[in-house]
Amino acid sequence: MSKKAKISIGIVIGVLVALIAAFAIYVSYYAVGKKALPGTTVGEVKVSGMTAAQIQRQLEKTQTSGKATFSGKGIQQVSFTPQEIGYRVSAASTAENATARSSVFDYVSSLFTSRKLPIAHTVDPAITNALSQEISKSIKDAKPATEPSVKVNKDGTGFETVAGKDGFGADTKALITAAEKVMNTQKDQAIEISVGAVKPLADLETAQKLAELATKNLQTKVAIKAGDKEITADQKTKISFTQIPPVSKNAKLQANEKAVNEWVEANKKAIEVKKVDGKRFVNSGGKVLKTEVEAKDGVTVSNIDKVAQEISNKFPNGIDSSPSYETKVEKATTKDKTVADGAEKLAYMAAPGEKWIDVNLSNYTVTGYEGATVTKGPVSMVPGAPATPTIQGTFAIDRKYRSKTMRGFNIDGTPYTTPNVPYAMYFSGGYALHGAPWRGSFGWGGPGGSHGCVNMPVSAAGQFYNWAPLGTVVVSHR
Repeated sequence: MSKKAKISIGIVIGVLVALIAAFAIYVSYYAVGKKALPGTTVGEVKVSGMTAAQIQRQLEKTQTSGKATFSGKGIQQVSFTPQEIGYRVSAASTAENATARSSVFDYVSSLFTSRKLPIAHTVDPAITNALSQEISKSIKDAKPATEPSVKVNKDGTGFETVAGKDGFGADTKALITAAEKVMNTQKDQAIEISVGAVKPLADLETAQKLAELATKNLQTKVAIKAGDKEITADQKTKISFTQIPPVSKNAKLQANEKAVNEWVEANKKAIEVKKVDGKRFVNSGGKVLKTEVEAKDGVTVSNIDKVAQEISNKFPNGIDSSPSYETKVEKATTKDKTVADGAEKLAYMAAPGEKWIDVNLSNYTVTGYEGATVTKGPVSMVPGAPATPTIQGTFAIDRKYRSKTMRGFNIDGTPYTTPNVPYAMYFSGGYALHGAPWRGSFGWGGPGGSHGCVNMPVSAAGQFYNWAPLGTVVVSHR
């Protein structure tokens, strides 16, 4: 090989190496931070070399600070931001599209082609129509246009449209065009606007397409797996999940997250179990005398928010969902109460030394116990009359009065008042043990009995009053 050929080959290799190095530097620059490639514009603004975060911030700033200034015949000059006009920019998705790559070859093609991206957005017609009226408020006969809408049909099987109505005011389409121009150029704009007949921003055909999409979306399966069961949302439920946005060309179905959350919450009962702590009575030797309550472990759903979010994300996009409830077990405990020896044969299984009062409605006595040992009485008493019997069950003294005026109603509905009732000890609502100085005898029941209280001799009632603190158990039985 000649010297000249060798030099030529060397030059070619050097150029190739330089080109490769330059391309590597180029790729590295745009790859770090995933910057928008050369030739990329959003609207009319070049964004080459900008990250998605930078593009998003730029769009968000313009949406809230860029101004469209309107003037025209009969209109006082006013300025509004795109956001105030009702132009809603999807800044994050626009920025993501601007910095997306399909493959490594995009780095090559971007050197020879340009890519112009529209700004993803929606329009809130309610705001735009209200602004139209605000601008033309001095114009006689101004009235807002009514946008077409989508509602649940009469059969509750899908959705149908409601036609919009024309209005009169500032040109709403000019308002939207102005907002779009501010966003596309990222510069303030001055716009001439007219007042006249205003048609709805959306047409009935667009509303019909949205209604058809919402109806078709009801075929989407929504279910929750709860153990070996599957709970499936019916048609009515899925209709409640559907949130129809204002009608526009870019409108997308949304999930009614509140309805989804309520449904997910309501159905967790199919798998949840309430924890029940057990209670047993044991003797001094630890032998179980009685199991009052069986212990039962609880089961709770631990991923309510996750399940609801998956449904809310998938359903409006027509994607089936069947997430599973995740559960955790709450271990139940068993509390043992040691019973005084012999108390297991009594009306109440008291602990050793525990004070309690036995109201025996069969032999008309009141007895005070400490554990299984009688320490007060038995004392004769008079219980409630047949028409106003003394309540039965296990209670506890919750109020005490040395002297109390008692009021109530007789069986015929007439009121009664008894002042200065001594040593009243209430154990359930208006039921009390107390002294009854108006009675000449005790130890009987039947007609002539009390209104439901336990009547005792005053001296005996005083002894029980001084002996029994608040919280003392009272067992009333036959």
